[in-house]
Amino acid sequence: MTCLDLCRASRLLRLLRLKTLVWDDKQAYITDYNQASGAPLNQKAVKNAIVTYRYSDHPAKVLAQNQANKYQVIGTLNKDGVKGDELLLIMTVNQATLDEAADLLRKLGVKGDIITIDGGRSTYLFNSQKGNIIVPQLSNLQENPTFRHLPHYLGFRKKSTNQVAPKISIAQPVGKVLPKKDQPFLILWRDNFGGDVSIKLYDGNKLIQNISSRTASDGVYEWTPRISVTEGYFIRISSWKDRNIFGQLQL
Repeated sequence: MTCLDLCRASRLLRLLRLKTLVWDDKQAYITDYNQASGAPLNQKAVKNAIVTYRYSDHPAKVLAQNQANKYQVIGTLNKDGVKGDELLLIMTVNQATLDEAADLLRKLGVKGDIITIDGGRSTYLFNSQKGNIIVPQLSNLQENPTFRHLPHYLGFRKKSTNQVAPKISIAQPVGKVLPKKDQPFLILWRDNFGGDVSIKLYDGNKLIQNISSRTASDGVYEWTPRISVTEGYFIRISSWKDRNIFGQLQL
């Protein structure tokens, strides 16, 4: 890439408009993100948010001629007729352009803004209780990046004063899915505490396999069984610090 190309790319990136997806238990909506003030993330009512590109401003479209690739696109839906969108429509496309992905969301009922998640070097992940989790990497286009000017995603929760008992909930598949030998199987869970977890496979009280003695509690673990898994086994995810805090998935 020539110096002229770099300068042009840098100017284009500075003109990109970022959008914010905001959601809580009652609603979900996409709105403009103010790079100077940080609004709407600085509003007390905002509990969870993602800041990222409007789909038409993604560099793959602006700089790379709308190339076909794998993308995650998000829109919101209003199904009950009451003012305010309440449903998120999240779609992953493979070998499609962003225009094609957006067109499909429109056909599915999305009328407002559509965003796409940026997972590249400019990703900035922050939590209001933990601080910086992932810091953007420097690139040729941004020698001294200002985080609020970067396309990034940011998720946070309003800290509650109520003490909630720690727990782990393992996602239950819509239909019973038995892990198969030598094939990847995603273990999904949610918890309300920090720290790591352990993941083990049991048959009753008998430990069959230590899937992971310690892994980050990020809600997802890809497991490829090297043994045959029998119906009736169960997966147990436990807090690494307190084994009495656990959740189980019956297979």
